Amino acid sequence: MTDYNRIFLATLQEHSNDSKWTNALFGGVKTLSNTKVGTVGQAFIEKFCSELGFICQFPTNALGERVTQSPWDIAINNVQFELKTATEDTAMHFQFNHIRYHRPYDALLCLGVSPANLYFGVWSKADVVTGKAGNLVSMEKDANASYKLTKTPQQLKTLDVFSERMLHFIAAFK
Repeated sequence: MTDYNRIFLATLQEHSNDSKWTNALFGGVKTLSNTKVGTVGQAFIEKFCSELGFICQFPTNALGERVTQSPWDIAINNVQFELKTATEDTAMHFQFNHIRYHRPYDALLCLGVSPANLYFGVWSKADVVTGKAGNLVSMEKDANASYKLTKTPQQLKTLDVFSERMLHFIAAFK
């Protein structure tokens, strides 16, 4: 083994994922890029909502093709959601990144993935803008375009109440 391979492997070992993810039920999520974590979260929410009987729609281009870059990610029963997915960090928090005020969407839906549990939170855009959803921290110094929302598992709900909570939440928009 070369010196640089040995040094890199030793450094990698020093900075590996927290042991709580080793052999965890959802541990595979930690091998994905941040973008892919978001893709998995969106695909999961789409499948879960469809299974629960919610109507899901997605942004499309002029040709009617589904697009990945849009001000909103998924419409559930005609409410347009910005969807954010985060994994639990070593301090037992979820950091939902790149929340933006200036984009047109109705609500924010956050999916938190811990080693063996899934959590969610849902807030209207008004609650996000006014701070009722929680304290948003700018992701860039001296910039006001992209924010981070940090939540603990206790501040979120488990998915066993997703259907009931979403039905109640969506009804408030009608």
